[in-house]
Parts: sequence; structure tokens; C-alpha cells
Amino acid sequence: MRGQQGKMTFMSVIALAILVVGGYMAFKFIGYNLEKKQIKKEVFDTLGSTRGADRSNEELMDLIESVLRKKKVEILEVYAELDRATSVIQYSFKYRIVTDYLLFKRREIVEVVDQIENYG
Repeated sequence: MRGQQGKMTFMSVIALAILVVGGYMAFKFIGYNLEKKQIKKEVFDTLGSTRGADRSNEELMDLIESVLRKKKVEILEVYAELDRATSVIQYSFKYRIVTDYLLFKRREIVEVVDQIENYG
């Protein structure tokens, strides 16, 4: 028994490989969820810092698209409307995000619908 002490067996190599791959996949999963939240917050912050009565709907949509392009996701749909009567910007966007886990790729379509108060 003393001859096996400190040596790796075939099963321990397999267990170590499974542990490493599982840790990598967990890291990617957590990063993927944080990325989705970050995109939503960044769009909200961008619209919040540039809002005003002088903005058109096309300019608002361009701002949203610029954030999505910076994050390098596939843009599927973008909508923004400034309701001047209630001073509210209603916006929605849909994008596809691809997460590359080591053994497979996961594609998910994320849809965000929100609104923000407008000045002016």
C-alpha cells in the first residue's frame, strides 16, 4: 500500500478533469448572468444620462443599438418611444447572446421591456 501513496490513479485523473470542467462551466454561467444584468443597466444608464425633450425616437434607438453593439451581441429588435404627454421613455430590445461552455454553446434570446422618466 505504501507504493501507491501520493500517486494519481486513472480514476483520480478523471475526477480531477470533471472538477476542472465543472468549475469552468460554473464560472462561465455566473459571468453570463452578470453580463445580461450589465447590459440592461448600461442601456438604462445611457438613456438616463442623455434623456431630454430634444431627443427623437430614432436617436433613442441608436443609443440602445450602440450599447448592444459595444457588448457584441446579436441585435434582434430595438424599440424606443418618447411619450411627450406623460414624459416617459418606453423602450424594449431583444438580443441573442451566445455563451461558449467548453463542451457546448448555449444560445439564449433575452428580451427587456422597461421605461424611464424623461425631462422636459
